[in-house]
Amino acid sequence: METIAEAKSRPRPTSPVKPPRKRKRIVISCTECHRRKQKCDRASPCSNCVARNKQSLCHYENESARKAQLLEESNAASSDDGGSFGIIKPAESDEAAQVTAFGYAKSNGNNNTTLGIFKKLETHDVESPSLTSTFLSTVPDQTGLKEKYKSLIRQLPSKPYIEKLVATFFREVNWQYYPLDEGTFRDNLKSWHNLSFSTLNKGPLELPPDLQFFPGLLFQILALALQYQPPDYDPSLDSLKYAAAMSFDDLASDYSDSGCQILCLLGKRNTTLVTVQAGFLRTAYLKNGGMITESWHSLSQTIRDGQEIGLHKANSGHRRKGDEKPEDILESLWAEQSRRRLWLVLSLWDIHMAIVLGRPTTVDCRDGKPAFPIDAPIPKNRREVAPAPRSESDPPTSLTMLLWSAELSAPLWDIFNLEKEDPNQNNFTKVETMHRLIKQISLHCPPYFRATNPDTTFDSHPDCYWLPRCRPLFQNSAAFTIMALHRPYIFTNAASRTAALRAGLDILRAQRMFFSFLNVAQYKMHSLVLNTFDAVVLAAAIYILHPAENREDLDDTLQHFDWAMERFQVISTRNSMAGGALNVLKAINVRLKKALAKPQQQYSSTSSTASSNPSPALPTPDSSTHTKQEYPTPTSHHPSISSASTTSTSQSNGTANTQYTLPTISNLTEATPALTTAAPTSWEAFSNTMPMAPSFDFSSMAPLQPMHDLLYNDLGTVDGNSVIDPNLPVSGALDGGWSAPGGQWQFEGDFGNDSFWGFMNSYIT
Repeated sequence: METIAEAKSRPRPTSPVKPPRKRKRIVISCTECHRRKQKCDRASPCSNCVARNKQSLCHYENESARKAQLLEESNAASSDDGGSFGIIKPAESDEAAQVTAFGYAKSNGNNNTTLGIFKKLETHDVESPSLTSTFLSTVPDQTGLKEKYKSLIRQLPSKPYIEKLVATFFREVNWQYYPLDEGTFRDNLKSWHNLSFSTLNKGPLELPPDLQFFPGLLFQILALALQYQPPDYDPSLDSLKYAAAMSFDDLASDYSDSGCQILCLLGKRNTTLVTVQAGFLRTAYLKNGGMITESWHSLSQTIRDGQEIGLHKANSGHRRKGDEKPEDILESLWAEQSRRRLWLVLSLWDIHMAIVLGRPTTVDCRDGKPAFPIDAPIPKNRREVAPAPRSESDPPTSLTMLLWSAELSAPLWDIFNLEKEDPNQNNFTKVETMHRLIKQISLHCPPYFRATNPDTTFDSHPDCYWLPRCRPLFQNSAAFTIMALHRPYIFTNAASRTAALRAGLDILRAQRMFFSFLNVAQYKMHSLVLNTFDAVVLAAAIYILHPAENREDLDDTLQHFDWAMERFQVISTRNSMAGGALNVLKAINVRLKKALAKPQQQYSSTSSTASSNPSPALPTPDSSTHTKQEYPTPTSHHPSISSASTTSTSQSNGTANTQYTLPTISNLTEATPALTTAAPTSWEAFSNTMPMAPSFDFSSMAPLQPMHDLLYNDLGTVDGNSVIDPNLPVSGALDGGWSAPGGQWQFEGDFGNDSFWGFMNSYIT
C-alpha cells in the first residue's frame, strides 16, 4: 500500500493553461471616445468628435455591432415610450445636452454664463469625464446632407475655368478691400482639388472645417470675377453658360446663390474664418449688383459670424500648445493677422453703410477694438517667416491701403454718435471742433497715397498696379467724412452749407479722376454711384434752398453736375443703380435751374438780410495748430502709416484711442478758400417768387440722406424720358417747359412731409 509520504512525493499532473479572459462586451463607442473614456452617442461622427473638430478620427472598430446596438436601443425606446402604460425614461444628462442650443458663446472667455460654470466644474476634477464635451455641439441632421452637398459642389466649373476666374478676382477685386490672402487661399484651393471622390462621397463632415466651407467661398469668388469681365473677355468662358441668351450676370447670380446654400446647409455651429470670408464676398457681390438692402443684411449676418469665432476680440484665434512645432506657430501667427484684417474690413463697411444709408451699426464701438493687423508683407512661405512691419523702402500693399482707410474713417464713429446725441442739430460748437480735427488727418497721408504731387516711386512696381487708382479713393474718403459731419446741419446753418458743399465738390473731383482710371469691366463698382449721388444731391439741395449763397462755387457745381449725369449715362448699361440715380438727378436738375434763374439783383437784396441766429464761421485749418482730440474705435494708428501721429491708451475703459494732429483735405486737392460765414439768406424774401409749401419750417426738415432715399423711397420712379430734357436752357424751364404733365417729375415714395423730397414735390407743383 502506498504510504502518505510516497503519495506526496509523486509528481502531480499539470493543470491545463487557462485561456486569457475575453471582454464579453463589444466596444461600440468610437475609437476616440473609447480612448478618452467618454460616453459616445455612436453617431457618425459622434458629437464628442464634432465638438473637438476631430471628425476625421471618429471611427468604429465594429461597425455592424454599432448599428445593431443603435437598432436595439431604438426599438427599446419605442416600446418604452409607446402606449398609455409605457414607462418614460428621461435621457441621461439631458440638461447638459440642451445647453448648446441656448446659444452660449464658446470663445468669449465669459465664465459667468451657464456654459462657463460647466467648464469650471470640468476643470475642478480633471479625472472625471468631460461635462462640456457632451453638449458643445449637436450633430447636424444628416438626412440628405451628403447628397445636397454633392449636388451643390457639382455646379463648380472645371479646374481651368476656376483658375481663370480666380486670377481675375485677385487682379480686379481683392485689392479694393483685401479680405483674402492669396497665398492662403491657393493653399486651400490646392487641398480642395486634391480631395478624392471617395473622400467627398463621405460627406462634408469628414472634411477639415475650413474645407467644408471652402466651396462656399469659391462660389463667391467666381461670382465677383464674372461681374468684372471686360467686353473682350476670354470666349472660352462662354462654355460656362448652360442656356441660350444667358449673361455672365445670370451665371454670377447662380454661383453666389450656390455659395449661400452651402453655408446654410452646414449651419452655424462650426463657423470658421472661411465662412466669414465667404459672407463678406457675398455682401460685396450684392452691393455691386445694386441690391443694397440685401447687402446690408448680409453684412450684419457676416459680422455675427465673425463674432461667433471671436474676431472682435484681441488674440482670439489659435491657442498655442507646448509641443507645437515652430513652423506651425509661425503659420498660426499669420492666420491671426488674417483674422484681424477681416474684422477691420467688416468694421469699416459697417460704419460706412450706416452713415450712407441711415441704418444702425452691428458693431458696437463701446466694446473696444481688438489688436490691428501689422502692415507686414506676406511671404511666400508663412511657415518660415514671422510677421514684421514693412520698412519705408518696401512697396505699399493692399493692407497698407486698408490701414490708411481706417485712419480716414475713424471720425465716422463720432459723427454717427453725434447724430444720435444731437437730433435737433443744435450743437454746432462740437461740429466746429470736429471739423478742425478731421481736416488735420490728411496731412499724415503717406506720400505715395497723396492725390497731388504723389510719390510715384512704386507706381511701376508690378505688385502696385492698383496704386494710381487708390489715390482718388483716399481723396474721396477724406472729403466724405467732412460732408457727413455737416450734412445734418445744412438746413439750419450757413457755415455747414459752405463746408458740406466744398466737401461735396472734392468728392466729385475725386470721382471724376477715379473714373478716368477705369475700364468698362469696373463699371459695376458700387462706389461709382454711391459717392457721386450723395455729393451731387447735397450740392444741388444747397443751391435750391439757398441760391444766393456760395456763388463762387456755382460754376464748379454745375459743371460737376453735368459730368456726374454723363458718367451715370455711360455706366448705366452695366450698373443697375446708375439708371435710377440718373433719373433723380434729371428731376433735381430741373429744380436747380429754376432756383438759379432769379435776377442777380434779387440775390444782392436778400443777401444783406441777416439771420436771427447767424452761424459762426468754421475755423480755417492752420498748419501751425496742434490741437488734439481722441477718436474712438474702430481705427487704430499704425506706425507704418505715419510716424507723425501718436497713439495713446485710455485706461478707463481698457480700449486704445487714436490721437490725430495737423493736416487738411485741401492738400489732397487744389487750394481751397478759407471758410467764411456766408450771409444767411432769408428764405421769406423768396416766398413771393418761388412756389413752395406755405410756411415751411426748415429747422424741422429731416437730415438729407440721398442714397438711403433712392434705395428705400423708390425715387427712381421718376420717368425722365417722357418729359423735358434737363439740358434745356433755363429760360425754357421758366416758360413752363419744366412742368411735366401728370406730375411725372414728382418723387414717389414713403417719405414724410418734413423731408427734402416732400418739399421738392411742393416746390415744383
